[in-house]
Amino acid sequence: MKNAAEEETRQRGDPLFLAFYYNDETRKTGNFMPLKFRLRAAAGFASLCLIAAGPCAKDLAGPIAASEWGGDHIGLTVSSTGGALEYDCASGTIDQPIVSATDGNFVAQGTHTTGHGGPIMQGEVPDRHPARYDGWTDGETMKLTVTLTDTGQKLGDFTLARGQSPHVFRCL
Repeated sequence: MKNAAEEETRQRGDPLFLAFYYNDETRKTGNFMPLKFRLRAAAGFASLCLIAAGPCAKDLAGPIAASEWGGDHIGLTVSSTGGALEYDCASGTIDQPIVSATDGNFVAQGTHTTGHGGPIMQGEVPDRHPARYDGWTDGETMKLTVTLTDTGQKLGDFTLARGQSPHVFRCL
């Protein structure tokens, strides 16, 4: 005995009806959910999953906004053209806009100037070196590694927080 769905299909004889509403699975299981409806439901579910996951994924790409960053032994002032750093008994510049990739990583070029205690003498030439600033940020925290590019010397790894005051000790 045929079920009502098979009977309706047979009576209609409509090829589109047969293609969208009837297949071998329908015949075996008696499940008469239209294929078209199943495809729409699957697409809707996939869209909901993407929408739900969207706010969790933060795109970090782009220039770092003008801001103040501070941490132990370092302070950074970011501007649209680069940045200015102050360390314990030293200073530095970032001579290009700081632009992070989608994962928050960035590399910037600049200078590092070693300071010393006491006054700066007239005619004194600063101990300035080209420097590379490798970093990562999520917009609130920054990890920064400073390396002198002419000597290869790594000066240190620093952790900074946006809006925090730097904890820097001046040379005396």
